[in-house]
Parts: sequence; C-alpha cells; structure tokens
Amino acid sequence: MIVEPKPGAGERTAAQYLTTQPADGYTLYLITGGANVISATDPQVTFSTLRDFSYISTITLFPFALFVAANAPCKTLKDFMAAARERPGKLNYGHAGTGNTLHLAVELLKARTGFQIEPVAYKDQGQLISDVIVGRLDGSISTFTNFHSALNSGQARALCVTSQERWPFNPDVRPVAEDVPGYEVVSWLGLAAPAGLPADIATRLSKAVKIAVAVPELQTRLRDVGNEARASTPEQFRARVVADYDKWKPLAKIVYP
Repeated sequence: MIVEPKPGAGERTAAQYLTTQPADGYTLYLITGGANVISATDPQVTFSTLRDFSYISTITLFPFALFVAANAPCKTLKDFMAAARERPGKLNYGHAGTGNTLHLAVELLKARTGFQIEPVAYKDQGQLISDVIVGRLDGSISTFTNFHSALNSGQARALCVTSQERWPFNPDVRPVAEDVPGYEVVSWLGLAAPAGLPADIATRLSKAVKIAVAVPELQTRLRDVGNEARASTPEQFRARVVADYDKWKPLAKIVYP
C-alpha cells in the first residue's frame, strides 16, 4: 500500500482527486466526516459525497468536546452559555476553518439554543490550542486528540462532549445532550472509493478493515487519543454518511449566506 498525501482545502483536494480515479479498488480515500460536512454545506464544491463515492467501512468514531483553559471560570456548558447570554457578542470560540465540522458543531449548538458566541478561524491548530490555554479564546470545540497534551498537562479542561451518551474513554465529561436534548455530533474516519466500486470488492475490503481494527494494540492507541475503533459494512457506512449529510444540510445558509 502506498500512502499519497493530498492535503489542502479541508479535504476538497483529496475528495476531488478521488473522483478522477477508476473504481477498481486500488485507489482508496481515507475520508473523514469533514468531507461530508463540506459537501452538504458549501455550494462551491464540485464533488458530492452522496453521488461520487463508494463506501467501504468506517475505521474510527470520535466525538468532539468544548475545551476551555484550566483556570476558566466556567465549569459546565450551562455556565458557558449563561456567560454568553450575559455578554452577547463578547465571548468567542476558535475553530480550524469556516465550514468544517468543528465550526458547524458550535453553529448547530447555537441554532438549537439561541446563545451567541463569535467564531474565530485559525489556520494553525497549535496556535489555537495555545490561545485557549492562555485565555485569549474563551473556548474551542475540538477533538480529544488535538487537546491530548493540554489535558494531560492540566492546562485545559473539557466542559462537555458532543456524543449522545458519555464517551467511554472520557466518562467524566458530561454530554451536551444532557443539557440540550437531541444534540449529537460524532464524526468518523473511514475508507471510500470512487463511485461504482463493485460490491464484491467493497465487501472484501470491508472485511479487511474489520480484521485490522480488531488488533488490540491498534485499539489501545486509538482509545488513548479519544477514538473508538469501529468497522462497518459498506451499507452501514453509507447510511451514516446520508444521515450526517441530512443533519448538516440545513446549516448551509448559516455558513454560506
């Protein structure tokens, strides 16, 4: 297997490249839920996650969390939202780029609750984390992976997690859904191929992923950074993509008015 990085434009570069490749099972795309969010909301993208890709298997599932500085006065999500309502337009949050999942996770929360907080886009994830730690940012929704070092060193705290239930690898962090019923954002990493991949090839590759993610050492490494190893069938993966697409589509007018 040859890994060919195609970074840039929030997965747009990699996704667009895949649409030019043959559907023979030899070119695969390590896709995240972020590509699906972009496809659902950005009117300028030229690919469709519903039309242009075949789905093989998920590899991991992972939620996000709202992170604040260790000495931040807010101890819970309710505290954070109350502070935002008391000082409308004054609180801010950092995210890694307009229209990505981390940005829209907050916009979805704002749409469900009505509280206001100003977004600040960052190109440098390290700078974003630093600004949370020192209090230049009031908070940021991000992954446990990104904030792993800051949490372990006691420089940051997680106020809440975006999974529907308490995340088994961070059980002390309260879910957003306990304060905002029905709220859930769980992203994923998986393998996709160009549209038209023969079903027998998709099934064979899916079974290979299932074997790989069952390796205990891999599960431990993923769990340590907040990810749950989770294989699926091609049909289950596509169903997840469709459900997520339908969740994000209504936010398109908020992000790209």
